[in-house]
Amino acid sequence: MDKWTESVIGTINQSLDGTREKDLRFFRIDELLRNIERVGKFSSSCADCKRLKTEIESTIPDIREAVEVPGKKRRELDRLISRLARHIMKAHQFYPPWHHNYLYSFYGMVIGSAIGALVMALLPGKKWEILAAGFAVGLISGQLIGGKKDREIRTNQKLM
Repeated sequence: MDKWTESVIGTINQSLDGTREKDLRFFRIDELLRNIERVGKFSSSCADCKRLKTEIESTIPDIREAVEVPGKKRRELDRLISRLARHIMKAHQFYPPWHHNYLYSFYGMVIGSAIGALVMALLPGKKWEILAAGFAVGLISGQLIGGKKDREIRTNQKLM
């Protein structure tokens, strides 16, 4: 960990010392700390991470107020956490647990249902069973493909 990361994480921990564990989980402070560590790690090669460093530095001094008092500071903190997560996902390929499993399952259900509806329209007979079969096949194939991608993310230690 570089000095910038250590000082920012130390400031956050010092500011939030004594805050309820429930509030820390609700405001995703652990996720914020992990993503700050990643921003510090990638800032030497990523221009967006350099820009995010200045945003982090401007938001961190008011973090205790953001956690304890609703208002503008809280919205800024929430937006910062979301921007960090979005950037880390898109630019550096870190993903939350089960991300691809959920995503591919949804796509599989939609595509399987569409294929089932198409086959249902073309073939006479047991129409609803064909639609249900398309839905099930799409869901299962989405689960398998998404599960495989999520396992790859875990083995590469790219889990957010």
